[in-house]
Amino acid sequence: MGSMDEIVHEFVVESYENLDQLDQDLVALEGKPGSRELLSRIFRTIHTIKGTCGFLAFGRLESLAHAGESLLSELRDGRRVINQPTTDVLLRMVDTVREILASIETCGAEGDIGVEAVIEQIRAVLDDAATQSVPEVDIALTALGTMADGSEPTTASDSAIRVDVDVLDDLMRQVGELVLVRNQITRLVGGQFDGDLVRASARLSLVAAELQEGVMRARMQPIGHLWARMPRVVRDLAAVCGHRVRLEVVGGETELDRALLEAVKDPLVHLVRNAVDHGIEDAETRVAAGKPAEGVLTIRAYHAGGRVVIEVEDDGKGIDADRVVAVAVARGLRTPSQIAAMSAADVLQLLFLPGFSTAEALTNVSGRGVGLDVVHTKTEAIGGTVEVESRIGHGTLWRLRIPLTLAIISAIIVESAGELYCIPAVHVLKFIAPDGQSAGATVEHVGVAPVLRLRDTLLPLLGLRDVLESGHVRSPGVPSVIAVLQADTRCFGLIVDRVLDTEEIVVKPLTARLTGAGVYAGATLLGDGRVSLILDVPGIAHRSLIGQPMEADLEPTAVSPGPVGAANQVLVVGIAGGRRVAIPLPAVTRLERLSRDVVEHVGGREVVQYRGGIVPLVRLGGLLGQRVACVGEDLEQQGLLVVMFTRGSHTVAVEVQEALDIADDDVARHSQINDRGVLGSTVLGGRVTELLDVRHTVLTGDRQFFDGADVAPPDTTDVDRAVLGAVVGL
Repeated sequence: MGSMDEIVHEFVVESYENLDQLDQDLVALEGKPGSRELLSRIFRTIHTIKGTCGFLAFGRLESLAHAGESLLSELRDGRRVINQPTTDVLLRMVDTVREILASIETCGAEGDIGVEAVIEQIRAVLDDAATQSVPEVDIALTALGTMADGSEPTTASDSAIRVDVDVLDDLMRQVGELVLVRNQITRLVGGQFDGDLVRASARLSLVAAELQEGVMRARMQPIGHLWARMPRVVRDLAAVCGHRVRLEVVGGETELDRALLEAVKDPLVHLVRNAVDHGIEDAETRVAAGKPAEGVLTIRAYHAGGRVVIEVEDDGKGIDADRVVAVAVARGLRTPSQIAAMSAADVLQLLFLPGFSTAEALTNVSGRGVGLDVVHTKTEAIGGTVEVESRIGHGTLWRLRIPLTLAIISAIIVESAGELYCIPAVHVLKFIAPDGQSAGATVEHVGVAPVLRLRDTLLPLLGLRDVLESGHVRSPGVPSVIAVLQADTRCFGLIVDRVLDTEEIVVKPLTARLTGAGVYAGATLLGDGRVSLILDVPGIAHRSLIGQPMEADLEPTAVSPGPVGAANQVLVVGIAGGRRVAIPLPAVTRLERLSRDVVEHVGGREVVQYRGGIVPLVRLGGLLGQRVACVGEDLEQQGLLVVMFTRGSHTVAVEVQEALDIADDDVARHSQINDRGVLGSTVLGGRVTELLDVRHTVLTGDRQFFDGADVAPPDTTDVDRAVLGAVVGL
């Protein structure tokens, strides 16, 4: 009986896999009704199930498979063409087979699941002459997947075996322990002069590394397995919603650890359901908007930055941010003042709040407000992130970034305030010394906030002591190192005391209290036996750098900049044609890198959505008489770099090409040569640099920018007073 139970179990597992492929093939057959390859594969799958049922005495399942095989036989032989009624009845057959398999898996018997109704539906389709084709064609045996001698062609599955998932998990845990022991022995052997001991340690390290790689490779599966059933899901859901949707998948060969593959299954299903139900419009609405009647849903996967990125994109109506804000306020999830301080990206993140839904009516598909909450919760639970981008009338893109594996990773050990922390190596770009010894890197200050100038890029700079709120203050003269880190699209510098070593670490989960802090991704045991916490780099970036995708936060501090003297700090920016422009630094509120496709129009003026509001956009090059040139591919990918000027509730965004430097400006060296938008010029860094008329610039974008201000307009004939007016006025 034990052997028979094992055979039944293998039959159920194999049949489930075949049915997943069958769903995909039947939907694909609607688009390619003459595909002999698909027809042959579908027929062989049902034939295999029927044959095994006879051996195992599952009579009801055998009868159902036999009826389906009769219909598929006519399709395969060319006596009938596929159409929607035929596909529908075959899919009903597949669903019934699944129900019977579930009963067999649960109690070992077929149960009382009825098959007669489905068999009658299949016979009705067979008797319907309207679905038959007149000509009968000759089909080569090789086209049906059969060799000329009647043998089946060899496939990749012939050389594969099934391994129980629990066996792989146990093996992975043992390899993890082996890696920890390897690390401890390597540390103990360090400094020893016993040649045999050193060689044995090196051999152990090599074998452990090879075993680790082999086990990891055994756990990796193509992500295409995850969306094998998506064509069926999309087809059925589109029918329920009354939408026409075409599914496109890209990157199915991308591999991912099977544990993570299971973890992202539910989030992916929720995103697909959301896109079909909420994102893509009905055919009439799409045609009225000048779109094709059939919507396109694209699922793609690829590797980027040591992570797997899964994107779900639709070409539907997009997300109305105003509607999201209204719902959030109406349900008491956020206050109007909180909304006012949010960026456009932050507003879209409200969609992931528990219970949030913009659906006007409760249906079987949506309206309960649990879908996107599940996406966010389950993705963060495995160390991943979820992002959303949307444009009204153009569609929505959901992007999941998840680690390749959660088991063993390469990490860099750093020290801060006497404690050891691990930084996943995948996030580390480089280490630099803050004393200027590293070429092209210096630390400067905006008010009291430090920023890292790395060649031509300004990066926010954080201290790990401050992030962890350890309470330990760095003593003067204590050496430090800056780790330049990348988290998704954000780059920033993290100040640590020392960099110690690189080590393969085994990731151990933490309690919910620690993971909820947003700075720890797990823990590990180091080679010397000490426990070390693993830093959550994306979490730190989100927690400390919200709203700062790339550049430094130049938000004015509470500390007064003091009286304007002979030397003032300016932000030097570049515009097209190699021109350099200096902007008084106290006037600058923020530097932002935005996507170029966020630019919209109100009348004949350009605007961008920023922190829940509509902000006018001023092109600095155009303002200063520069002829507008086409944007190259590199600049298109970099996005739109804007300088934000804010006064009270008014904000103006000024586009520049690049941020070059923060420099000291000596007023005594100013030239009186001015022009529209320019108060004069000076020499900074050996280059002639124009002095921006900030007041003229912001008034070009917003005529009410200075309303209510008790600052007199600057006298443009007096350069010194103009600069003073620009600084004090903002």
